[in-house]
Amino acid sequence: MPETLIERAPKVRCYECGSDEIFSVCHHCQKPMCQEHSPPAYREAGKLVREPSTSGDDARPASREFAGLKLGGTKEAVYHCEQHAHVVGGPLTGVIGTGVGIAVLGVIILTFALLPGLVLLLVGAGLAGGAFGVRKTRESSTTRPPLPLVPHVNAVDVVERLTGSVRLENGTYTSAVEALEGEIKVNMSANDGSRLLQLYRRKYRLPDSQPVMFAAGFVMLEGQAGLEFLAGQELVLADRTGVSVSGESADGHDLFPADPGRTQGEWTLEVGYELQGDRAPKDIPLWIVPSLVPATDRRTLEIDLHWNKLGPDGHELDLQMFDRIELEVPSTWGNVENVYPGRVEISRSGGRRVIKWQRLKPGDDDSRTRVEGSKSLTLQIRFERPITDEPEPSANGTGDKEKQKLTLSGTLEATFAGMLSGLTGVGIYLPGGGRGHQPETKPQTKVTVTFDISLRTLRYQDDRVIPDENNSDDRANGRNKVDEFYGVVPDHRTVVELTNAISADNYYVKSVVEHPPYRDDGRPNVVNRVWDIAGRRYNGVFPIDFDINLRGEEVGQGTSSSFVGRTAAQVTVKGAYAKTTAAEKEMAGAANGEAVDAEEESIGDELLKQIETIWITLHDKVVRILSDRASSASGARGIAAPAEYAPARDIVEGEVIGHDDETLSANAIVDAEVVEGGPAVASADDDRTHRAADLLKQRQSADDAVVAGRISEDTYRRIIARIEAELDELRMST
Repeated sequence: MPETLIERAPKVRCYECGSDEIFSVCHHCQKPMCQEHSPPAYREAGKLVREPSTSGDDARPASREFAGLKLGGTKEAVYHCEQHAHVVGGPLTGVIGTGVGIAVLGVIILTFALLPGLVLLLVGAGLAGGAFGVRKTRESSTTRPPLPLVPHVNAVDVVERLTGSVRLENGTYTSAVEALEGEIKVNMSANDGSRLLQLYRRKYRLPDSQPVMFAAGFVMLEGQAGLEFLAGQELVLADRTGVSVSGESADGHDLFPADPGRTQGEWTLEVGYELQGDRAPKDIPLWIVPSLVPATDRRTLEIDLHWNKLGPDGHELDLQMFDRIELEVPSTWGNVENVYPGRVEISRSGGRRVIKWQRLKPGDDDSRTRVEGSKSLTLQIRFERPITDEPEPSANGTGDKEKQKLTLSGTLEATFAGMLSGLTGVGIYLPGGGRGHQPETKPQTKVTVTFDISLRTLRYQDDRVIPDENNSDDRANGRNKVDEFYGVVPDHRTVVELTNAISADNYYVKSVVEHPPYRDDGRPNVVNRVWDIAGRRYNGVFPIDFDINLRGEEVGQGTSSSFVGRTAAQVTVKGAYAKTTAAEKEMAGAANGEAVDAEEESIGDELLKQIETIWITLHDKVVRILSDRASSASGARGIAAPAEYAPARDIVEGEVIGHDDETLSANAIVDAEVVEGGPAVASADDDRTHRAADLLKQRQSADDAVVAGRISEDTYRRIIARIEAELDELRMST
């Protein structure tokens, strides 16, 4: 089977079993050890234990390596790996005591028996002297431990910093990572450094002129360590898993103040590192999208800041805060009249206006978008004068093109939670190797990005609404006229058929609203209905909104009279597009060193065409659907007629409306119908017979419709009541 090697950043693990749960480190070689493989470091109730009990007031360090320095109780405990396992003080002190006891016994026996007493005396003296010599050897200058110091750790900062740049030119983004480095800072203070130094010199009989090395503990990496410490840092451990908090000489060090009036020393340990290659991002996942707000006379600039998650797959970092957003704009735009969000500082630098925000969280631009995981922010700035991409004059007024600034530039600083290297923090360990005081650590990644946005990318966004009374094309094409359909009731069935049809064509229907129906005061049997169907169609990522308004009448509802309908429909489409002027096209062409092709269309021109195309296709679909319903309602194919040709009086179901040929428009289409020839004038009996037959057919059609579910029972009853009433009239007339 094929195998794939996946590189993973190393972790600090126990040298015996590989566990990443580190309990202690060997204070000789700094090997990490888990709790199971840490040696017993305390003696309590005559037994060796790894940790003293909660009530173990009599617990003492098992080794006396730090004895006599008065570090304080458990701070004197030391840990050793298997290679460096030894105990100073305990066993050797017992051996010395045993030897002294034997020697004293020999002296006593010597008074009674010369030979046995002499032997015991020599054995005891030799044993005590040998043990004492071994201990002194261990405490010699070549083997004595460095001066142990247990400072108070005030703060631990682990920060990685990424620096890069982003540029937007001619609609193309380019970004570059310029630097990526990390730093560990540990701030600590000690109140008893000078006192401990004197005790140490006294214990090992060291003169004041002799330098003394000190050890204040260890800083061990936690989590994944996808990093490389910078060269030349002597405090970095040999296996590159941590840092030794130590110094070559205590004299003159910040933790050992030489000033007699200064009792406390303070020192900040700083260690730098670089990230491994696979941990460094290849580009900056930041998009800065500038635009001009529609209908603001080109005076309001909107800037959208979008971040993707930072880091390799599986270890992405979330954006926490925009620490600083500094924007430089041309001074020709005039004073800043309004900004959003607020909390802004405005100044001038080099003839340009500087606008600066600090500590903005993603979503601060609008409380409605403040959702978990938000990675964007929108800024708005309104200026005194229109925003143009004309070059600024140079500061010296010479008009030197090299000094003309055609860009929107600035700096952005952001904070991400977590670290690209995979570090989750650092562990603080005492000089003896045990776990020390651990202040709260918040690993962070700071990103600083300089950006440069070409002003030629700014396009004024305008709204195109169809129909528009002020648009000559809309007036010429009759787009502002309302389409009317006779025989169509604007009820829920019509709306459902319409919404299903447009949804099938990838139109997103957002809402369907029925306004409360109302009766016409002058015509009590007429109910007026109004519906609004609102939605959206996407052209790529650009939204285009639409609204279909249906309004009309239900005639004869709730009565035994005729029951018909009339529906008027109007389609409105609205979308934003980039309004590109001829001057802007010419400038863009000049910037590229080429003439502008008259047939070349910008994205804004394409959007404008798409808005018009969507209106045409949506309008045609609405007309076709409602025309089909009108045709099925009247039994003949119907075509929506312009309002000026519509009958002025109400249409009653089953009634034939006459017309003069002269009143028909040249564009009106009427289906031809072939009928059998007959007498020019039919008798009254024939009329009644044909009418009765027609009514019976209508009743049969109503029966079929209610059985099939095409009409409701209420509608069926109204139709049958009308048919029966007309049949009764025909019977009475005979």
